[in-house]
Amino acid sequence: MNSPFEIRFEFPLAYSNVTLSLRASATLHHSDPYYVVENFRFAGSNGSYEPSILPTQEIQKISRNDTPVWVHKDSQRESQLSIAMGKAIDRLDNQA
Repeated sequence: MNSPFEIRFEFPLAYSNVTLSLRASATLHHSDPYYVVENFRFAGSNGSYEPSILPTQEIQKISRNDTPVWVHKDSQRESQLSIAMGKAIDRLDNQA
């Protein structure tokens, strides 16, 4: 397991025009591989003692019809949340 790193992403709320700026901690697990994303906070918050606003998520990048897709590890289905977190991880990978 690698060291955790911070991701920042925009999360659109369903059925609204509201988008939340969030940050979270992501850790790569090499077994499948997949990422554990936890400690979700509003991007502008400074407190590290606040409870996470979302539960821990496990996501992984798979190939579907020769297209890479970020999905939830348990269901193998994509969501707005898995896509947003995955794009944030991809941005960091492309910078490295």
